[in-house]
Amino acid sequence: MYKLRRFHKISGYLGYIIFLLIFVSGILSDLSAQNAATTAQNPNSPKESAEEEDGYVSPMKSSGLTPDFTRSTFFEPELGKKFANRKKAWLNDWIRLGAYVRPRYEDRYNLSFDKSNKGYTSRAMQTSQVFFIIDPSPYFSAKVTFQDARIWGGETPANVGDARANVFDAAGTTTTSNPASGSGSTIPSQTTIREAFVLLKKLPLDAKIQFGRQVLAYGDQRLLGGANWTINGLSYDGARIMFDQDNYKIHFFGTKIAANQNGVNGVVSANAPITITDPVTKKSTVVNPGQPDQYIVGTYNSLTAKDWFTLDVYSIGLLTKKTAIAGAKSDLDLYNNSWAKQQSDLITTGFRITNRTANNNLPKDGFWGAWDWAIESAWQTGATGERTVKDPLLDSYVRQNVAGLSNQSYGTEVQKYSGSMHVFQTGYTFFEKLRAGFQYTYASGDKNRTDGSNATFQTLTNPRFGVFPYWNNVAGLSENIDTKNLSSFNFNFSYKTERYGTFYAAYIINNKVQTQDAWYAINGSANTGASTESNGVGQTTISVSGTGKNIYNEFDLTWMYVVNDYVSIWIGGGILTAGNAVKNQRNALYHYNLQATGTETAGLHLNTGVVTGANGTASTAHMFFFQVNAGF
Repeated sequence: MYKLRRFHKISGYLGYIIFLLIFVSGILSDLSAQNAATTAQNPNSPKESAEEEDGYVSPMKSSGLTPDFTRSTFFEPELGKKFANRKKAWLNDWIRLGAYVRPRYEDRYNLSFDKSNKGYTSRAMQTSQVFFIIDPSPYFSAKVTFQDARIWGGETPANVGDARANVFDAAGTTTTSNPASGSGSTIPSQTTIREAFVLLKKLPLDAKIQFGRQVLAYGDQRLLGGANWTINGLSYDGARIMFDQDNYKIHFFGTKIAANQNGVNGVVSANAPITITDPVTKKSTVVNPGQPDQYIVGTYNSLTAKDWFTLDVYSIGLLTKKTAIAGAKSDLDLYNNSWAKQQSDLITTGFRITNRTANNNLPKDGFWGAWDWAIESAWQTGATGERTVKDPLLDSYVRQNVAGLSNQSYGTEVQKYSGSMHVFQTGYTFFEKLRAGFQYTYASGDKNRTDGSNATFQTLTNPRFGVFPYWNNVAGLSENIDTKNLSSFNFNFSYKTERYGTFYAAYIINNKVQTQDAWYAINGSANTGASTESNGVGQTTISVSGTGKNIYNEFDLTWMYVVNDYVSIWIGGGILTAGNAVKNQRNALYHYNLQATGTETAGLHLNTGVVTGANGTASTAHMFFFQVNAGF
């Protein structure tokens, strides 16, 4: 069985590789056939290609930038159109220079609802971009985006005690990772390459291939998106093959998001193993195995039926290789083998259908009038990389009675992903100004995380925040929750004025699907101890309190105003109120220790801090932001 499972995993990788090889071979064969044809018979002959390029003017100069070249910025629709269609930014017929600057202040207060630890944050941040688009030919385009993400006043000092240290540009400080050997590293400023890709066009079958560092954004970006709302956003290193026509799009993509190996000439990976060399013996020791290689591969396909609806069908794989640990053991199912975790293959397959057929907007004179709607569902399969004990009694007997197996697990099974997500979104726009909307989001939870099924829906790489034109349509401005173990009701309104900008309001109710599962933070980790849960995963301390489903509710207000053709201002904030899942946990008068610890014996204990009022739930929290967006 083990060899069969391994064969299926390997065959899955080979399938992707074989597909790419066949596709590339087809392209090369087709190009060879074209070159062998006579110039008179060949519409793409070198002579005609040269003539076509000599008089070439980028169609984006007159028609505006296409989505392939605007995915790293985040504008409201009105300013976004001005940015995409700006003629002044073109240096000639095929080179466009651009800039994007976004200073942002935010104030966040006690978003964990902890009475004893308010968690107050007040910070000013800034995202800055300069980019170049090169479109010199109907066969080739490219884009490079330089991005800097920083905290105001956060530049590291050049020298301690230097009065000018905090204002030196791009200064670095050295951190010591191993005091014994004195090794360290210098932390640079946060200037990076956000995008750097080439786009090959007019390939056989009217295909396009995009190579390099790029932003992936599909559908409502619940699974894959640029996360441009965040200070630094997301980028993916890989390639896409795209077949785009007026009524359908077929995309295949493959990206590498974690590399376990360093490169040549001092080019290093943040995920590579860390080794320390003893200065005396010169012996190298691996102190951190790093992160395993990880990939995102998949296909996303869209079919549009006039202005009736668009149907998206997708399958996305988040593939993680084995994680190595020291100490080789047998690879049989009977033992814990030489890896901390087996290969993890998270496969998310789903569909999305919507009547927003005009670049995710309603067509002006569409079949549905002013009513918009969207439905999305996704299901997850694959192995988590963990093994669970199938028969605890048998496992305990073997450990205690069979020689040599006291530290092993017997009778284990592979744990599988089994989560799902379902979203229904709708709204109606009155008088082309006032939209009233509703959204329900369901993301499954797991009531027993020790069995052979992981039923908590697993989000991929993208923070779940709303995309335009339906702002704040996920789970609140605070971004205080992930789409995992979540049942969320969102009531939202927007009103667009002629002179005073657009106003948005939303009220969100966030509940758990399973009370035994956690409240998950936006980064995907469980807020263990912040809400009632009983997951059975190594818990030694249990709060004696009632369970609860409501995590928190949030009320948000936002104002967006386009100052001119280059600048807009956003101001917004939200008030959060704790639900019974949080209150029951933090206000519990007693807790029970399953085993003795260094400070307490096993048994029932009084939560003294709650009794005296020092600890407990802070019922409300808030956040506020002010943001300026500028684009050229």
